[in-house]
Amino acid sequence: MPFEQAFALGSVLLATTAFSGLVLAQSVPLWLALPTAIILVISSLLAGGVRFVRRAMAQVTLSPTLWNVLLIGAFVILLIDLVVISRDLLQAGIHFLIVLLGIKLLTLQQRRDYRHLYAISLMAILASAALTTDAWFVPIFLLYLLAAVWTLLLYHLTQEGSESPSFDSSASAAVGHAIFPSHITHRFFWLTNGTAALTIVLTLTIFFLIPRIGAGMLQKTSGEALRTTGFSDRVDLGTIGSVKQDPQVVMRVELPDRLPGEVDRLYLRGLAYDQYNGQSWSHSGTRRRSLQIDADGTFLARPTGNRRSDDPAGTIHQDILLETLDTTVLFATPFAELVAGEFLSLQADAMSGLHLSSPPSSRVRYSVTSHVPRLVADERTASALAYPDSIRSQYLHVPAGSEHVADLAHRVSEQAFTPFGKTAAIQQHLLENYQYSLEASTATLRHPLDEFLFSRKTGYCEHYATAMVVMLRTVGIPARLVTGFLATEWNEYGGYFTVRQRDAHAWVEVYFPRSGWITMDPTPTVDTAAATNRWESIHQFGESLRLQWDRLFIRYSAKEQLAAIHEVQEGGDALWKRAIHWVSLLIAPVSQAFGRLMHVARTFQPDMLGFATGAIVVCFALLLLTLRDRISLWVTAHLPSTSRQLVIAQLYTRMVRMVERRGVSKPPSSTANEFVKLVEEGWKEAVPMVAKITAYYHQGRFSRTPLTPDELAHAAEQVGRLQSLMKKHFVRITA
Repeated sequence: MPFEQAFALGSVLLATTAFSGLVLAQSVPLWLALPTAIILVISSLLAGGVRFVRRAMAQVTLSPTLWNVLLIGAFVILLIDLVVISRDLLQAGIHFLIVLLGIKLLTLQQRRDYRHLYAISLMAILASAALTTDAWFVPIFLLYLLAAVWTLLLYHLTQEGSESPSFDSSASAAVGHAIFPSHITHRFFWLTNGTAALTIVLTLTIFFLIPRIGAGMLQKTSGEALRTTGFSDRVDLGTIGSVKQDPQVVMRVELPDRLPGEVDRLYLRGLAYDQYNGQSWSHSGTRRRSLQIDADGTFLARPTGNRRSDDPAGTIHQDILLETLDTTVLFATPFAELVAGEFLSLQADAMSGLHLSSPPSSRVRYSVTSHVPRLVADERTASALAYPDSIRSQYLHVPAGSEHVADLAHRVSEQAFTPFGKTAAIQQHLLENYQYSLEASTATLRHPLDEFLFSRKTGYCEHYATAMVVMLRTVGIPARLVTGFLATEWNEYGGYFTVRQRDAHAWVEVYFPRSGWITMDPTPTVDTAAATNRWESIHQFGESLRLQWDRLFIRYSAKEQLAAIHEVQEGGDALWKRAIHWVSLLIAPVSQAFGRLMHVARTFQPDMLGFATGAIVVCFALLLLTLRDRISLWVTAHLPSTSRQLVIAQLYTRMVRMVERRGVSKPPSSTANEFVKLVEEGWKEAVPMVAKITAYYHQGRFSRTPLTPDELAHAAEQVGRLQSLMKKHFVRITA
């Protein structure tokens, strides 16, 4: 392809990439995107040398005055857009940028026109970078960099041509052909692509050295938040059920200190409600307190004296990526004690609800350390509990006309003689005698609770939770309703819970004086997760990539930079110490053997030189055999996690072969544990090593908990000990 044609095509590709970024950022309306796309297609055909397009465009001659009129018209469109259409300076500016892009594509005649096109394209790609935080920007940006390298290089290579009105003139082409090759060669192609790759690497290096101070700084702050239900000052019965079919993602929750599969249901607490008037729930008080912040920027959600940090079993850490919602509520497992995130202030209400000062305009990433209350054994069996007056006055109120509900509560719990027994009886009654349904709306009924308990006997989670709270209060047990999300969808690729709108949930918190507020859920378990298939797996994999993109690029800041540098430094120090340790282990036998040989060599006569040389060769061969085993063990212990399962299987096979050489064979029908018993009967000295290797083999092959590098190294060490024991056995036989 000639340089001139490649230069024209590269310029149009650069403009197309920048325009695509703005379109994908949803900042270009259809009435403007469609004509601009048509202009880009025409420009591409013209740059590609399509004859009928060239002939058609050659017949269109426009004077400079007309182009000036078009430019003035673009400014008029900007003013109309700013005042009437978008009424937003940012959007009007982007629309004006697109209009300039279209005009410039139609007037590409002189070299300064191409420079103007490059400047407009650069502003467009910067605008799209500031308008979005999504992962689709990666291929757009990489394509823009590739096109920019090619275009700028070709621009300078063709600059020897005269500054003529048209690049197609014969004089310009002649000069260009005289100085440079006329076509793109194989060497030139790969040299340019290598330059582009080097540019991308340099860009990533600059990104690491200078982290972003903001993410999507020019994102629109209105009309983009997800509409949520059940997290306002008032909740009507039946409102949460309206979002139970919505699959839109609300947040993603990672549990860094829990193993996969250890938690199958995660309650993410939002707001608690204590006042029920027969139709809706509300707060008795709306006052909030600002949380204190410690030296490292962590908010203290609970006073120091109320924290349960002495019980690590009940502590759970969460890393949460919250989508843009229309509420100020932050969600966490009950009850949050420490909160760290990308916000300047944080507030808490009287019932431990967390609030931002205003609804977020973009995604929020934060970390929470929570303590999950556990019911004290004494309160489980206590026949009576002494509740504080503040609790009794606030959490025992029932609406007028609740006599039928009270009678039902007493009938259900009459066989129980403890507060906990009454609570469990009421919960079990609701679980067994009522049906969960998304079609039983009671939001317009005058007495929705009575309709649920005595007539329809079907309802949503808030019907179950409301019934349990009111029934508990009628028998003298303090309780309150809580709204939030119940996470059950685990992404096995990313290792986190995906929480959707349909996971909105309501449950109950029951008060016990010593244990605190205990979570109880009277709603029957309903499996609403989509069936797992190939497409669902692909979707989960894509979701995990989006989470990593947000963590590694969008939220990358100076804090993450320092953490990465510290991690690299620690890893380098550990690797250096380990290398020195292993080098010393390898050199020690060599130096000892060499010293012994030198001592023996001093006593040899000259005629013994041949014998000494042979001895040195034999010792060196034995040393190589020893080093081979040590190196083999070191390599098997430090392989990546993806290969550890194969390595432990190889170590186990090697162990079996050594034991069989000792005379204890493994029948094909026997299990690994049965083989350990056979070894105990035939070779008792090897039982500790064989048992440990077998345990690691079971963990590595059949458990969900993968082997750590230290455990794999320990397994390799056991194989080495077994081999040493095997050598001692043969030495005794030889002796």
